[in-house]
Amino acid sequence: MMRLGAIYILLLLSLLRMTEIIDPIEVRVSRLGNYLIRAHKYNKASILFALYLSEYVRADVEKEIRQLLNEQGLESLGVDAGEYKDLPSFFSSRSAEGTVFFVHSMEKGFPEALRYLNFKREEIIDHRVKAVFWVTDKELTRIGNEAPDFFAFRNRVIEFVEVPLAEERRPAVVEFALETEYRSLDEIKRSIKLKETLLSELSKDDEISGYLLSSLGILYDQIGSYKKAIEFHEQALVISKEIGDRRGEGNHLGNLGNAYSHLGQVEKAIEYYQKALVISKEIGDRRGEGADLGNLGNAYSHLGQVEKAIEYYEQALLIGKEIKDPRIINFCEENLKSIKS
Repeated sequence: MMRLGAIYILLLLSLLRMTEIIDPIEVRVSRLGNYLIRAHKYNKASILFALYLSEYVRADVEKEIRQLLNEQGLESLGVDAGEYKDLPSFFSSRSAEGTVFFVHSMEKGFPEALRYLNFKREEIIDHRVKAVFWVTDKELTRIGNEAPDFFAFRNRVIEFVEVPLAEERRPAVVEFALETEYRSLDEIKRSIKLKETLLSELSKDDEISGYLLSSLGILYDQIGSYKKAIEFHEQALVISKEIGDRRGEGNHLGNLGNAYSHLGQVEKAIEYYQKALVISKEIGDRRGEGADLGNLGNAYSHLGQVEKAIEYYEQALLIGKEIKDPRIINFCEENLKSIKS
């Protein structure tokens, strides 16, 4: 359910700016992408403002636009205005010809970013920069007031002032909440920021909150923040127990085991792996059982208990072959080869 403040802002913006908001979001995404593609085609600068309310909608829309640009051979680059306050210099230091910049966190760059944009606006045009500035209504107003010359250079303001609605966008929200595979440290940190923001924006929705907490735990584990990972996994575990999600409970226990193992607390990790294994067997989750056995093999290998480690790896390998899971198979075969050599 939307907060009353968000509903009020949405209605107000709808009344003030009817030209863009009446179009479906897919049309606005396509329109914004086409502005950028045409600017590249004719070798011109393009300054676009994308007005938004929800961080999740922003991430969702940006993902779609980036895909459109990628199909046209254009690269995209996220820019944190709080980190790079001199945005014109940042743009000109990069190869802007085939790159579109997505600028976020404008408020963190105030007031310095506004001065740089206003006084160096000609650099943006001279270097034919193509940029999308993600802004809230408050940020947009301040840009217009404090950097009027730069704001006058804008090509368009396009609005994405929807907020995620319960059933309408639930599948996409769940997909985003579960995503944990990223290619770089920057992408992981960006995902963490978005997911923490979405978590704070959500109304009471235990299932999606559980997904987000679990995902955040995994991502923090990936960047070495193991204690933070444990905090999120423990919160996710509580939710799974409350809603009776036994599979989720087993997954969270296994993830807690991983975090404690990375902290060097292997004995404690084994306790969690054993609990996860019990649940996997109870609910007939063969993939989960294979993963739990493989984790136990790893843990005992770290403790130097080779025979016990081999026993668990071999059990996991049998399950991996039975269910034709290449990840379990490869994991076990590689570890068995290493431990026996």
